[in-house]
Amino acid sequence: MTRETVELGFSPPDRVLIAAGPAVAGLLLAAVLPVVARWALGLHTPLPFRALVRVAGAVDAPWELAVQAAILVLLGLVATAVLAEHLAPVTVSPGAARFGGTEVPRNQIAVLYPEGETLIVLDRESRQVARCLPRARRSRLAATFREFGYPWRDEDPFAELYRRWEPGADSLPPAADAVLSARAVALRKKAAKESTELRATLEKLGYAVRDEGDKQFWRPLVRS
Repeated sequence: MTRETVELGFSPPDRVLIAAGPAVAGLLLAAVLPVVARWALGLHTPLPFRALVRVAGAVDAPWELAVQAAILVLLGLVATAVLAEHLAPVTVSPGAARFGGTEVPRNQIAVLYPEGETLIVLDRESRQVARCLPRARRSRLAATFREFGYPWRDEDPFAELYRRWEPGADSLPPAADAVLSARAVALRKKAAKESTELRATLEKLGYAVRDEGDKQFWRPLVRS
């Protein structure tokens, strides 16, 4: 019997790892950093940021080690908070699914699939209606969406349609080429909001885009 609603978040081991891992790593780093720095300085070879290495190697007194440990543990806790904020919970029910802050009705979802660590959701015209970095692992996402009858795929069903974008490509209309050109600039600047907005503009022109680093690959939208 299918459950009514399932929220997919961190598994218990992942929750422990994310909550304590960065802080523990900071504590261990505080213990070994002065030893490693002094060892590196003893090699008498050119070192990048030698002044910082010398400062790290000078930490020796118990109170200095305690201060350094406190700073690194605090940085670890900040990293935990950023990571928890960056990764999104996914909620699945028979009538809709929520991806972070975006809810999509079940009848608008034509396919879901993972692209690296990102979960992609396409509508019946193969436009992206949601994407997120989920907290749950891929195997749990796949099992849950299949349990609820969602069209989960293990890879992009339209992967073979993509072509690498090159400026001035004859196979694209000028308007689409101009959007991809502007989006290339946004990607180089790491302007995520602008690149997302330009993705939506491109979809209005009838094309989808996928990124691999700062390279863009495009395909025409496909109606299912």
